[in-house]
Amino acid sequence: MKKALLLASGGIDSPVAGYLMVKRGLEVIGIHFDNRPLIDYKPLEKTKRLLRRIGVKKLYAIKHGKIQLEIISHCFRRYQCVICRRMMFRIAEKIARKEKCDYLVTGENLGQVASQTLDNLTLAAKAVKIPILRPLLCNDKQETVDLAKKIGTYDISIEPGTCCKAVPIHPITKGKEDKLKREESRINIKKLVDDAVKNTKVEEF
Repeated sequence: MKKALLLASGGIDSPVAGYLMVKRGLEVIGIHFDNRPLIDYKPLEKTKRLLRRIGVKKLYAIKHGKIQLEIISHCFRRYQCVICRRMMFRIAEKIARKEKCDYLVTGENLGQVASQTLDNLTLAAKAVKIPILRPLLCNDKQETVDLAKKIGTYDISIEPGTCCKAVPIHPITKGKEDKLKREESRINIKKLVDDAVKNTKVEEF
């Protein structure tokens, strides 16, 4: 059986993406990037409930708030979301290799937010070598909402929660690779990734 690591949040999209992969016979493990202190505990708790609902039995919780603060402190703010996404992929790739996963899975939807424009999706994927599956990439949002309601994740996903405070007012939508790498050079990527992997918490349901 093929294995996949799902980048799971407490939102609508990622649980649906995970459900579709489970339905197609993949063994799915979750990874959640906990942005505290920039958010509260609710997204992590919602993620656990959502993963249980779709049949995922293992979750890696990553302390991602420190990484967000490092990016805020040292990098051009408009590149925050793209750099954040690349850091998440780098960490997820290491966990995936540890778990012998064949793929990463995301709930990304083309053009839905700034980090999910075609240019920025391409830049994010270049940070890793592992294949990334995006089952909702071209979905109309209503299609995803309807499926979330059908599988019983929607009501959990829309429960109140704190939005990420790291998102800049005007995030870049068409990032340039040379400028992105220059901004990333301002932070210690290897140390941040290694520390995140070392300090991860694993929970089995």
